[in-house]
Amino acid sequence: MPTVVLIRPGCTDFDRDERIQGTLDLPLNAEGEEQVKNLVTKIENSGIETIITSSSEPALSTAEQLGETLNIPVKEKEGLKNLNQGLWQGLEFEEVRRKYPKLLKQWTESPETVCPPEGELASEAVKRVKKTLQKYLKKKQSFAIVASEPLATIIANVLRNDQTEKICFEHSGRFCQNELFEILESPAKKGDAKHVNLDDHSEKKSSQQDQGCHDEKWRFEEAK
Repeated sequence: MPTVVLIRPGCTDFDRDERIQGTLDLPLNAEGEEQVKNLVTKIENSGIETIITSSSEPALSTAEQLGETLNIPVKEKEGLKNLNQGLWQGLEFEEVRRKYPKLLKQWTESPETVCPPEGELASEAVKRVKKTLQKYLKKKQSFAIVASEPLATIIANVLRNDQTEKICFEHSGRFCQNELFEILESPAKKGDAKHVNLDDHSEKKSSQQDQGCHDEKWRFEEAK
């Protein structure tokens, strides 16, 4: 069974400013570029034979830089386009809290049931992710996926065979503080993946991962 390395892109100005990106194309900023460079040494011995990603930024730039440095082919997949968050895109998180308090509360508690104004249901994103990954999961070759949040969380749940889309809307700018990734054996059973934060000063107990919406939900972690 293949090993899947799930990677989120380097930092953008929207991450730094705590804005919602969704399907908007944004370039990596200087910090994001440095994060991608540092990531190379962490995944170069993971046995990746292919990298798949969307045609959107910053996922595409991150994937292309990794592919070029590691001499791994990169394939663009429309099904890996980030979750469309409609009219929320471009807004600061605090703006969304002020303008859509009830809808945001529902999104926080049951994101699979909520469609941001003019956006996309998480359940629809799950369907396209499953369709996109089907071919790759049947192969024995290990591969990497580069995807932006919150789609990366959806992908992780699909790979773990979770039945719900546990997406959290809070991230408080952590994207610009850590360069983290996740290694998953697929197909996996719930609880199979082991995690460790690459930031030694912010390790959390596994029980904290189930406490609802807070910053830890937006971390990406490297498996032991």
